[in-house]
Amino acid sequence: MARIYFINGFMDAGKTTFIKELLGQDYFQISGETLLIECEEGDEEYPEDFLEGHHVEKISIEKEEDFNPEYLAEIEKEYKPKRVIIEYNGMWNRKDLEFPWYWEDLVEISIFDATTFEMYSRNMKPLVAEQVRNSLMTIINRCDTVLDKIGGYRRSLKAVNSYLNVVFYDKDGEMSGRLDEDLPYDINEDDLTITDDNYATFYIDIMENVDRYVGKQVNLQGMVIKKSDDVLTSFILGRFAMTCCAEDLSMFGFVCNYSHADELELDDWVKYSGIIDKDYIEKYNLWYPVIYVKEIEHCNPPENNFVDVV
Repeated sequence: MARIYFINGFMDAGKTTFIKELLGQDYFQISGETLLIECEEGDEEYPEDFLEGHHVEKISIEKEEDFNPEYLAEIEKEYKPKRVIIEYNGMWNRKDLEFPWYWEDLVEISIFDATTFEMYSRNMKPLVAEQVRNSLMTIINRCDTVLDKIGGYRRSLKAVNSYLNVVFYDKDGEMSGRLDEDLPYDINEDDLTITDDNYATFYIDIMENVDRYVGKQVNLQGMVIKKSDDVLTSFILGRFAMTCCAEDLSMFGFVCNYSHADELELDDWVKYSGIIDKDYIEKYNLWYPVIYVKEIEHCNPPENNFVDVV
């Protein structure tokens, strides 16, 4: 079975350029043919001599309804490629997309133009979310002119897919790496007060950088989302974030430890303070934060139950 590379993104995001550069890399060379399925034509093209030189057969799918498991299996059977690269049309919905049942080795990459990302996120948020939901990596091109905004862009993407690797490139195609961003609180303080405005930022950052928060006191507001059946003092406090639409919520919750956890009920709203530590899940090779609660008091739900991801 061929390996499948599924490259998604809106027009002019840089998909074709990325695929051409990928085909030219030494590590990407194979013995055999590559089938390139092009679902839209942008300004950048694939010259015939380029395709021949890289042993690529290119076909086009112009209608969304033609991108279906039966047709994909048919053309794969016809060309018998060693691998398949799909340049998908970002305006086609990824959510209900189906592949041939045997396409198990599938790598998804999404690509955005930083200068138009805000417009697409504001006007086509469900499409953006579906482009990154199953992606291994997201590339954001041409980030030079919006450096003050890319921290928010990154957070909005990570809110949809916490395992997503987000990479930034400048207008010259040079990798900028993971850019350090200004946090909306002083990370050097030992006592952090987290509000609705910075809750999502705090959650995403601590999940990636738990070590720099260990030992700090944190003051939060949240809802009792789950209580442990195994450990009477353990439960989850958190907030819900609207990452796409009202029907698509992500739970941003923290494992908490509190000696009087039996006094709490599901859906209770509380203000709480505690010391941050960490624990390890061997199955996923993952360190995660744990809050040892010192003080807790019941409170009324906030006016907006959902936190914003910006």
